[in-house]
Amino acid sequence: MRILILLLCLALMPLQVAAGNRLAGAASPYLRQHADNPVNWYPWGEEALALARKEGKPIYVSVGYSACHWCHVMEEESFSDQEVADLLNAHFIAIKIDREERPDLDEKFIIVTSMLNGSAGWPNGVFLTPEGDPFFGSGYMPKAEFLDLLAEIAGLWREDPEGLRARGYTISMKLRAYLAPPADARELSRSEILDLARALLEDLDPFNGGFGTAPKFPREPVLLFLLDQAERSGDPELLEAARESLDGMIRGGIHDHLGGGFHRYATDPEWHIPHFEKMLYNQALIARALLRSHALTGNAAHARAARRALDFALREMQAPGGGFYAALDADSYIPGGRKEEGAFYTWTPDEIRAALPPDVAESAIALFGVEENGPFEGRSVLRLSALPQEAAGEAGLSLDQFDSMLEMLRAARETRPRPFRDEKIVLAWNGGMIATLAEAGWLLDRPDYTEAAEKAARFILARMWPEGGLRRIWIEGAASTEAQLADYAAFGNALIALHAFAPADQGKDKWLPHAERLADEMIRRFADDPDRPLSQPLRMRHKPSALGLFRPLDDTEIPSGNALALSFLAALDRLGGKAPPRARPLALALGGAASRDPMERAGLLKAIAAVNGGETGPVRFSPGGAVRVMAAPGKPLVLDIRPGWHMNAHRPLDSDLIATTVSIDGKPLAADVYPRPLLRRLGFSPEPLALYEGRLSIPLPDGKNMETDPGQGHEIAVTIQACNDRICLPPEVITFRRWGAALSPR
Repeated sequence: MRILILLLCLALMPLQVAAGNRLAGAASPYLRQHADNPVNWYPWGEEALALARKEGKPIYVSVGYSACHWCHVMEEESFSDQEVADLLNAHFIAIKIDREERPDLDEKFIIVTSMLNGSAGWPNGVFLTPEGDPFFGSGYMPKAEFLDLLAEIAGLWREDPEGLRARGYTISMKLRAYLAPPADARELSRSEILDLARALLEDLDPFNGGFGTAPKFPREPVLLFLLDQAERSGDPELLEAARESLDGMIRGGIHDHLGGGFHRYATDPEWHIPHFEKMLYNQALIARALLRSHALTGNAAHARAARRALDFALREMQAPGGGFYAALDADSYIPGGRKEEGAFYTWTPDEIRAALPPDVAESAIALFGVEENGPFEGRSVLRLSALPQEAAGEAGLSLDQFDSMLEMLRAARETRPRPFRDEKIVLAWNGGMIATLAEAGWLLDRPDYTEAAEKAARFILARMWPEGGLRRIWIEGAASTEAQLADYAAFGNALIALHAFAPADQGKDKWLPHAERLADEMIRRFADDPDRPLSQPLRMRHKPSALGLFRPLDDTEIPSGNALALSFLAALDRLGGKAPPRARPLALALGGAASRDPMERAGLLKAIAAVNGGETGPVRFSPGGAVRVMAAPGKPLVLDIRPGWHMNAHRPLDSDLIATTVSIDGKPLAADVYPRPLLRRLGFSPEPLALYEGRLSIPLPDGKNMETDPGQGHEIAVTIQACNDRICLPPEVITFRRWGAALSPR
């Protein structure tokens, strides 16, 4: 039947070739990759939608991104093919969408394909009625299958358009209900959130780490949620699940052992064969998970992997003006002028031998499992059987010798044609990278990370925040595309991180005014009623587009827009933002939805936990931001007291005053570790008081040699009360949890 329909359609098609398509002037590199196709592509917009309604033709929407291997394959096999183009041009209005420019459309259409097929990926092709209702979706298809599909749908539309319209309407109604469900207000307790985190362990791969089988994605929001709950609860199983997952990625081929950083996902359960594109958001979020693991445990392998990922980002993804580029392609050229997936990253034994001295080459071949006729197109993806330091030791190498070998291989790899770099600057992804760099700058003693984060933030403030609101994309010297909820919220979290980890000798408040202005604008744009408490999840876009209103709850490549927004508002509330608090009513509105799908909504659960009990991680603030408390492996505990504020000394001169104390597992530190206090008279006290002001540094004991080393970690409890000349804030206990070496001072 399909063949008959195909022959009939081909016979009815006009013979002339359509004049060029409308993508040549697009800013998007992905759209421009299709500008020379014989397909009469339109960008998404009213021109194409109106034409479909006028001509009564169904719409074919194709969504992809510039670094996507299978998008390239389908472009070469099908969209560059005249036979396919003739069929598309005759019977459909064809629209191309860059998912990175329009994540709202991308998420809607990927949900359509998932609903219809049970799974989805890119390139994602969705067929719509002329009225915009979806009735069929598919991923990559070889040319022959795609031709059959186009012919079949063209025939069905000709024979029974009302039947397809009815199907599209039904799907559209179901989709609209999913995209914008009514609020399900529910208060989630700390114990309920912990139970939801523990439930995730049922899907953990016990052999390789990570969740699921294949394809296997890093699922960074899940890892960050597990680490968050491990720190709050002391549950060693949650910590171990995150560690095993990160270790598996570090060992595997998903990790670029030579250049640093991580590919987007693995095609197998063992993390061995990656999908080779390298995305900015993966570097930011995997590095942050590695940093949080290092902060909790002192894990040197995780610190090393984070450092190498961030070094890669600074070396290869930061634009001269400060922002960070979006991605490196999966494909690159090979001799003969043809592109192949993974060509830049894969090796043969002879290539290793050509790059290294003879006495080192054989060790490298064994160490990285490089084979003759390797498992990926006859080539091998470098991977380790153990973490780098252990693997180096097993090969009789020091870590320095191992790193020297990596650098020689990287230098040899640099002689190959490099993958295409997508030089879009995407706001939400830059927000994630800025936040991670700010944290890493302090945690790893890397001021260059701090400088890079600040430079990127200044670029966004100067170039991507014109009158009328933030822009999502900067490319080729211009800002474009209205920013969406995740862009506002991710950049807000970046500004909070810059404030939180700012060096003590800099004015830490320089970022907060921008954050407050951003939060106000975010609520004005994305809340249903900006003047009332946030009783509904925030909208993804200022104005609804295709398929109606969308309230994003599910994590995608980054945490959902509502998860990022809730985290941002919770931090501002803690730092002394506007009253009444803005985060708590939003957390209540999101609670029911978050509890129903913890794997897909881990970002929401982590944000709700922050509303309930403050943030986790290596830095905390007292309410109002008067005191910053910082704890990291190999460092003493640091307390920064804001100018104009003070705390009572460890031994206040008045017994009624709340003393500053630090205890570990309920045991107070010895009195001699505290600094000498200042003696000062204040207006409300005729007698001098013993006070702390400015910066305090309190050494911690060696966690390895403490009398107890419980499986749930050591709890560091810091009791403080911040006061100024007029008021004293309520006393508070700020707690950190650290395992073993993470307590050790320098």
